[in-house]
Amino acid sequence: MKIFNNYLWILFAGLILSSCIMTQSVPIDQLEPGKVNLPSSIRKVALISRNFKFSADTLARYYNADFRLRKGSRAENLVIDSIAVTKTMDSLRKALLESGRFDEVYVYPFNAIKPHIGNKELPLSTGFIQSLCAESETDAVISREMLSFFYSRHNGSSGREIQAEANVKVTAIWSVYTPGSDGPLDRFTHSEVIRWNEYNPNKNDLKFKLPGRKEAISVACGVAAKNYSKRIVPYWAESSRVIVGLNGPDWENALSYAEKNKWKGAAHIWEKYLNSPQKRVAGVAALDYAVAQEMLGDPDQANIWSEKSVTLLKSGETGKIARDYAAILYQRKLKAAQFNSLLKNNRP
Repeated sequence: MKIFNNYLWILFAGLILSSCIMTQSVPIDQLEPGKVNLPSSIRKVALISRNFKFSADTLARYYNADFRLRKGSRAENLVIDSIAVTKTMDSLRKALLESGRFDEVYVYPFNAIKPHIGNKELPLSTGFIQSLCAESETDAVISREMLSFFYSRHNGSSGREIQAEANVKVTAIWSVYTPGSDGPLDRFTHSEVIRWNEYNPNKNDLKFKLPGRKEAISVACGVAAKNYSKRIVPYWAESSRVIVGLNGPDWENALSYAEKNKWKGAAHIWEKYLNSPQKRVAGVAALDYAVAQEMLGDPDQANIWSEKSVTLLKSGETGKIARDYAAILYQRKLKAAQFNSLLKNNRP
């Protein structure tokens, strides 16, 4: 019976130790590659607008005002079309250059291809792409095949059951061509809705003036083009990391520091436990310290201490967290090598 009681105590102590952890997710911005895998040798691209519209796009010249469909004048529609295309191409050019992925981005004028309507949009021919690249001295062409937008606005009701709002739905088809490719390397439909309401998010008593049709479409097309650029070039995206806390004031303080983005303070606490004789304590400290080093911009140290945590934390929830984090760092290392070959500000 005494031996049985000892086993029960060991089991009970093990359950207490395994349950005395806290996990906390912390945000981190990390660089992600674009979806289109263009060779790193492509350093100059040309942007061109097809000026194509589908014949089925019957709302192209209309807008919604206070839940009533209205038709824009011919002159207004022509101006808006020109502004929308120009804003789209200028915003995309800016985003591509700012990414560091390309050395030069040449933009063809709005009227390089005359506006045309049809039932089906066909890819640009290989000969045409070759002539564009030769003329602009570029390595590839990004074509805005089609652009559609619809503006809607309502001023709200007197009882405030319906809040005043304006929005624009933007849909564009984009293709990427190279002179040697038979058809587009990538064809993608990007669609999103940009919204405005009359209230300032920082000051509830201060009202915004809702944008009119021309202004809203211009802004929305610029935002949509910038967001599409993330398909072509590396971009910053929000991710997260998991840190682990054990019982005790030190661990609570470290988690509090991390929550407030004070990683030096948190790292200083975890560093004290890196050589603990208790493997589990040392393993958790190594894991958290690795996250802190990554947050502080030292991925090499993060990898060293992450590997140490995997060695010490072989099982249970903490072991899984350590292995998952090691896999994240490995993928980030692979991506870093890819980015070094793509981004001009990292090139020798």
